[in-house]
Amino acid sequence: MAAARTLIVVVSLALGLTACKRPSPEACEAASRRWFTLIYWDEAEKEIAAAPPEQREALRKAKAADHDTKLEQGLELAMNKCRAARDFDGVACMKNASTADQARKCWSPEKH
Repeated sequence: MAAARTLIVVVSLALGLTACKRPSPEACEAASRRWFTLIYWDEAEKEIAAAPPEQREALRKAKAADHDTKLEQGLELAMNKCRAARDFDGVACMKNASTADQARKCWSPEKH
């Protein structure tokens, strides 16, 4: 009887530990920051390019300030979603992403 209880406890613990595997907070923060930055600037550059030439530099400065504010406001939620998704492949993919298109392929909105 004691052996059966011990086995149940060991199996339950092993299953519990396996189910709790998540990307680290640091990995999710880095991936979330990269994803947001690549996507943000991809969209911002299109808006800047469409603006009159004399307004582009001021718009770029405003976008830089807006980027930092929005990133900090959404970072905690993005990290929580990243960890909850347990998407180790997506996090690894984001580490190597250098364009918005690559970032979009790493993380689909449905997952994050």
